[in-house]
Amino acid sequence: MTTLDGQQTMGKKGPVGGGGGESVPNLSNFVYIYDIPRMEKKRLAALLELDNKWYELGEKQMGYSSAELDSTQRCCQRNNRSPAEDLLDKWGNYNHTITELFVVLSREKLYNCMELIKRYVEPRYHVLIKHSRSSPTAGMGAYAGADANNNPEIVNGNRVPPSPKQAVEGGAKQKAPAGTSTPGKNESNPSNSKDDSPFANELADLSSLIPKMSYADLTAATDNWSERNILGKGGFGTVYRGIFKHTYMAIKKIDYSKVKTSEAERIQLQQSFNELRYLNSCRHDNIVPLYGYSLEKEPCLVYQFMPGGSLDKCLFARRPASPLTWKERMNIARGTAKGLQYLHTFGEKPFIHGDIKPGNILLNEYKQPRIGDFGLTRQGAQQDEAMVVSCVYGTRPYIPKDFFDRRELSTKVDVYSFGVVLYEIGTGLRAWDERRTYKHLKDYIGQAVQDRVDVSELMDKSPPTDPDGLLSSYKLLMVGHMCTTDDPKQRLDMVSVMRYLDS
Repeated sequence: MTTLDGQQTMGKKGPVGGGGGESVPNLSNFVYIYDIPRMEKKRLAALLELDNKWYELGEKQMGYSSAELDSTQRCCQRNNRSPAEDLLDKWGNYNHTITELFVVLSREKLYNCMELIKRYVEPRYHVLIKHSRSSPTAGMGAYAGADANNNPEIVNGNRVPPSPKQAVEGGAKQKAPAGTSTPGKNESNPSNSKDDSPFANELADLSSLIPKMSYADLTAATDNWSERNILGKGGFGTVYRGIFKHTYMAIKKIDYSKVKTSEAERIQLQQSFNELRYLNSCRHDNIVPLYGYSLEKEPCLVYQFMPGGSLDKCLFARRPASPLTWKERMNIARGTAKGLQYLHTFGEKPFIHGDIKPGNILLNEYKQPRIGDFGLTRQGAQQDEAMVVSCVYGTRPYIPKDFFDRRELSTKVDVYSFGVVLYEIGTGLRAWDERRTYKHLKDYIGQAVQDRVDVSELMDKSPPTDPDGLLSSYKLLMVGHMCTTDDPKQRLDMVSVMRYLDS
């Protein structure tokens, strides 16, 4: 029998937030959608199912296509499940907060739904309920999370985006602060052009190193930003597939229609600039190459196209073309570890990616991995000393307690996230699943270690039969366990991770 307790460092379970079931009457314990108590989520889903409001919410506010929502509806009908509850679970798995849900409900004027979750949202957002143009508070914030100066709220590192309508209404009622420009006001010199960018000097320096591409060429490459070419959507924009000079490319376009304040633009440009800066300095076989950028209208970053899609889609697609073999899984784990090791060790100060998860691990046609999305990357301290930062960012199931609770940032944050990814590769289970007893995969594996569960029961059963499958799964779970210890000092560094994966 092969269990995971054969190593000295692998004996104890350490729950990280979300896996327990304890209920503390504290707002800080109800941050993410998956924190909403189950019965209240069911009541919310029941309201959303009236007149198919969940469908409109998913399509208009959550970025899902009609094909995806139709598939969800058919699947739920077959399994006698609530499609609205499934939508909430799915959106919650991407680390969306209750506050963000509150905001998108307000855009659809679903005030009765908002009342259900009102107590989990800070009182300053309650003005969105029955928000009207004549309301005396209408000018106090063009959107949820805006203060009196219309500065966006960052909730646990997540920007709460405005709706275009709310932003326009708010802008009509209050003057823009002196010295700020109104987006779209000057067509010949848009607010996100290089000259107006708060990072104009840095971008001027980078322009000599990174090819600058014209917005017109990128528009033509994507067939005028056709929906057929959408590869994925994120909080700050959309990624398209394009063909430029007979070469496939992935083009990330920052969507300014979702942003109506200079501060929110600054945050977006900061993330775009981060990607430009770090991807330009990090050239490695396991890091997505940056081909160029454009800042003429909407900021665009151009990358190598990865035809294999993301690891997330390969692991969790409902109908994958073919499950990843154990050999492919080990190669993906090793390649990702190599990319992370490079980030952590190639300079005097380490680069910390900050958002390692299957969705940010991209695969080429040979299933070779490359790390992407460097918008949250930061430079660490000398000697990799943990440094305290002002806000938490990343995706909740992949964030360790030392970062989430104490805001201590070091390369060990990436190590923890990578450990959770190894669990997902080895088991085929998601990092967070509301339906599991131990919702957090880390807690699920921790309990399995305690109970001496055989690895053959934990390993993913979908890959083709492979005599090395059991050993591969054991290695992935064992290294994952050593990466996710609660004490960051006890976690492996990426050099040691590579040694274990190669042994």
